[in-house]
Amino acid sequence: MIIWIIVNQVQANCQNDTSQSKFVYRRVCYFANWAAKRTDNISRLIPEDIDPFLCTHINFAFGKVLESLILAPYEEDDLKGWTLNSKGMYERLLTLKEINPDLRVLLSVGGWTHASRGFNDVSKNDANIKTFVNNSIKFLRDNKFDGLDLDWEYPGAKDQGAEPHSKTGYTKLVKKLSEMFQEEATQTGKERLLLTCATAAARHRIEAGYEVKEVCKYFDFVSVMTYDYHGSWEGKTGHNSPLYGMRKERKKFREWNINSSMNVWVELGCPKEKLNIGLSAYGRAFSLLREPGITNNKSMRKKKSSIGLKAGAAEPGKYTREAGVLSYYEICELIQKNSSNRVYWHREMSVPYVSSKTLWIGYDNIRSVTLKMQFLKEHGYGGVIMWSLDLDDKTGEFCNEGSFPIFNAAKNELLILPDYLSNLNEKCFDNNTLSIEQFDSQSTIIGAINRNFFFCFLLDIIIYI
Repeated sequence: MIIWIIVNQVQANCQNDTSQSKFVYRRVCYFANWAAKRTDNISRLIPEDIDPFLCTHINFAFGKVLESLILAPYEEDDLKGWTLNSKGMYERLLTLKEINPDLRVLLSVGGWTHASRGFNDVSKNDANIKTFVNNSIKFLRDNKFDGLDLDWEYPGAKDQGAEPHSKTGYTKLVKKLSEMFQEEATQTGKERLLLTCATAAARHRIEAGYEVKEVCKYFDFVSVMTYDYHGSWEGKTGHNSPLYGMRKERKKFREWNINSSMNVWVELGCPKEKLNIGLSAYGRAFSLLREPGITNNKSMRKKKSSIGLKAGAAEPGKYTREAGVLSYYEICELIQKNSSNRVYWHREMSVPYVSSKTLWIGYDNIRSVTLKMQFLKEHGYGGVIMWSLDLDDKTGEFCNEGSFPIFNAAKNELLILPDYLSNLNEKCFDNNTLSIEQFDSQSTIIGAINRNFFFCFLLDIIIYI
């Protein structure tokens, strides 16, 4: 009798599923509005350069928060083009949805340089929060965005100007955004605005700024910025985005890697299926300073594979022009044009680095990106965020790996589903593929997937028995 009830319930679950969607790992790509203003065609990226099917979501970076509790564009041409009849950058990016209707385009608000400005005022009290949320809904709808990506860097961070109330204020803000997004969708009949965030990767930032278990209830997904672990500000070499830590690493840095950061979010109560890991299409570059006994590549490699050597910021790349940072295509060019810039593989960290007598770069390539996406799938995380589209080799001319090789490496690996998800798609879903947030009333799909998988898996076992 019990078996009969279970079988019928499972069959009903599969047959009554009207979502008509397949499981898709999230691929959240950032479009930086300043990239369209670069003067050379190599480093400039405009919306028309982007493959509409490369990403499941594109976050427009950035919008800003004013003291008047409203959202606003950063650049004049975000809303309107420079000439009378030209389109603004918002509209041009949203045009990609005409080719790929399943693409979702969100406005990312904040960023590192924005810090806590505006956010402190917004989160100060309930009245301010409600005013801001109402203003945000209007701004997002007026400009046809599909949602809001909250990139406050960071609540609780005194060095970034966050005020004492910011941790609890952040929770109240997120809850009200979620509630009012749902109310607005119910009243208007429109697809609910998505609510997502970009968040800290370091434990001290996470614990200082987020009531993790609570805020994760309200976000459609949470994107952990698992990069910028090390840089020239430390005065020594360190990898930008290691997958794992080193055994002999100092305790302070032992959790400064993707594996550990994601574990912190899970440990503090965020469901794995809501979490995205972060991927960067750039490297942190160092100009090595001479030390006694460190005179050539051989001796440098003996010293922790060149990790921890005294160093400053490398010279800016000739295209991106930021000291200590090089785009993926600039790194490819350095490797190809100078044989002394050799590529090594760090076994413990599972990432590559470039090392020569004067230069050290910690970055990602196709091999490490593929490993990171396999890690993502093995651990049950929901997707990846990638910063940023303009830093990849958009034409493929520099790295000879095809267009957008870093982003496509992530996409190609994430399109290969684990067996249990492939089987689930075949048993409980039809042949249509929709973006994740369109499934299950626009909630994250993976939780629902896991539940349905359990029923379908159980059905297999019962029938076999």
